Amino acid sequence: MKKMAFGLLVVLLMARTAAAADPISLFLEKDGSKGKPHNLALADLKLHYAETMWYTESYFFIAYLDSGEIAYIQLLVSNLGMKKNQPALTLTIITPDRKRLTTEKDFAPADLKVGANNFSLKIGDNLLSGDDKNQKLNVRQEKLGFELEFASPTPGFKLGDGCAWFGEKKDIYFCINYPAPRARVSGYIYYDGKKVAASGWGYADHSWYNANSTDFERTWHNLKFFSPDQNLIISSFGAPENFGSQTVAVVALVNDQQVLMATTDLTVTESSFRFDSAGQKNYPQRILYEFKHPDYSGKISFDSSRVIEKMDVLEKLDKSAASKAVKWTIQTFVAKPFYYRAFGPTELDLTAKGVPSKIPGSASCETIFVK
Repeated sequence: MKKMAFGLLVVLLMARTAAAADPISLFLEKDGSKGKPHNLALADLKLHYAETMWYTESYFFIAYLDSGEIAYIQLLVSNLGMKKNQPALTLTIITPDRKRLTTEKDFAPADLKVGANNFSLKIGDNLLSGDDKNQKLNVRQEKLGFELEFASPTPGFKLGDGCAWFGEKKDIYFCINYPAPRARVSGYIYYDGKKVAASGWGYADHSWYNANSTDFERTWHNLKFFSPDQNLIISSFGAPENFGSQTVAVVALVNDQQVLMATTDLTVTESSFRFDSAGQKNYPQRILYEFKHPDYSGKISFDSSRVIEKMDVLEKLDKSAASKAVKWTIQTFVAKPFYYRAFGPTELDLTAKGVPSKIPGSASCETIFVK
């Protein structure tokens, strides 16, 4: 009898815990129905300023070049700097021999210029411009430079309203959309005093949020898969316990004509952990991504041990004694974020409208520990 009473108490406590979890609305339509892919409008491409001190907006581009380099750039606008709506640029090139070259710079808010009737974002002398299918970068910083075009035959898209909304009041949001989702990359990159012709495939996203990321994120698992026929895009992170540890995800399958499917139904399973002394994290050597959709389902089991880059997310705060003190405070009392990127060949196991297939390709996997 005592065991039965104890069992009932456990069930009741579990039910209360589950009921206490705050809701998340995942990339739904405005009427609350399940989200569908939508082409991007000009307003989707532009900045989405917010008053909160945590407001951060990012334009991220990464190119996987036939010559062996991996080059990426992040253009940021944030209220977290010394001034409101402060822009910043980070450029990174990983050379074919896996040397990491990077440079970062903060700009004054007055250095940010935004196009009125088109999409263009100018930060100092650096320019991002284009539309939902073609994005052009002309960026120089210290000894690194990008003159790149990301051109996609398929229009950019968002899923539903493009946002995940957290809590009953929906006062926390994370939004993301995908310009040039099937991008081929052309142009030039500059490093080590060289001008290198760039040709390959690429990925771009545009995201923004309005809260301390530790309030709604835990570990990120992103995957970018490319094959001659189609791309698989996965952006995902686990929400904290107060949101039921729910997976927040966008999964999209794209070919040269259209977005074939987009879903939020994703399961991520880590395995074969090894402790990494640099990040002080138990890092998985293999990650299984499984997604479901009424017409499509699939999985990729990725060998995430092939790490080509890892870094302390707060390493940019090592520039001065004052910023080092800020970094120590964040890592001691708030979070210890660390980032891993793995890259290599893989296979998409896909079932499309009942027809199974195996699609070889290459992929980049990003694992980001927020805490």
